[in-house]
Amino acid sequence: MKKKFNKKSLKNLIYFLVLMVIGTIYLALVSNNLITEQTWDNIFSFQEIAETKHEDNKNSIVSGDMTVHFLDVGDADCSYIKCGDINILIDAADKEPKGKVVNYLKNQGVEKLDLVVATHPHRDHIGQMPDVLENFEVAQFIEPEIPEKSNAVTVTYERMLEVLADKKICANLVTAGFNTVLGDVKIEIVGPISHDNENLNNNSVVLRITYKGVRFLFTGDAEKAEEQEILSKKYDISADVLKVGHHGSTTSTTQKFLHAVSPKYAVISVSKDKHRIRKPYVIDRLKKFCGDDIYVTGESGDIIALTDGENIEFKKSG
Repeated sequence: MKKKFNKKSLKNLIYFLVLMVIGTIYLALVSNNLITEQTWDNIFSFQEIAETKHEDNKNSIVSGDMTVHFLDVGDADCSYIKCGDINILIDAADKEPKGKVVNYLKNQGVEKLDLVVATHPHRDHIGQMPDVLENFEVAQFIEPEIPEKSNAVTVTYERMLEVLADKKICANLVTAGFNTVLGDVKIEIVGPISHDNENLNNNSVVLRITYKGVRFLFTGDAEKAEEQEILSKKYDISADVLKVGHHGSTTSTTQKFLHAVSPKYAVISVSKDKHRIRKPYVIDRLKKFCGDDIYVTGESGDIIALTDGENIEFKKSG
């Protein structure tokens, strides 16, 4: 019976013939002093380097033209965005862990912040803001208008205002409709719509950041009332990545709001213990849109989203 000549056998035969040809050429070149053994070794070394680089490239799906850093700061908020020469900071954690924000930015090589956003004056969002303002040049600072009757004037907030004045940084009080462009980054403010004297969470600056075809939505501590106001104005809040409101609390992230955002990924900035308590409520809602692509700083450490404007890849420090 004749043995079937399969593809594997053909492949081996071709490989053998190629080696024979290379060996013949090598002997001819060496005998005529046209190539040395050292040269031959260098050729194979170059091939190994090329193969290694190819393997490295396969491990990364995006170039990381823009990176969005969600810092692990416990039950607080801090996000840093880098796109080319543009540096943006959204909130600055609580007072602890002390020095986390400034040190993180310095480790990233930041010298100037093109935009700093204080979503609202609660300490877990502006705790280290005075230190940030003192350590970096700030081109633009935005915050929401604070109602006169509110109790927002805390020691931390007063300190922040003092540094803004000392450094002669003009603070822009923004509401929905304020838009700006920094380099290749488009920034749209969709909240607050109105002022809530009772609950400063509902005065949170809510902003969408767009780079090419990728969108990130940052919601501060906006609760149901502000979410509903934003929806009533029919703003386009669709986004690929949702920075989940109020640390994943059930006060926020309503079903209607989620439907309007339709995120593919979600990031929650909260400690591990608090997340376990809230998990049964908000995570189930998010899973309908994001599946398992839900990241929690308390579990994963600092979280970095890399994007080339089309694809998104997440990396975790923890």
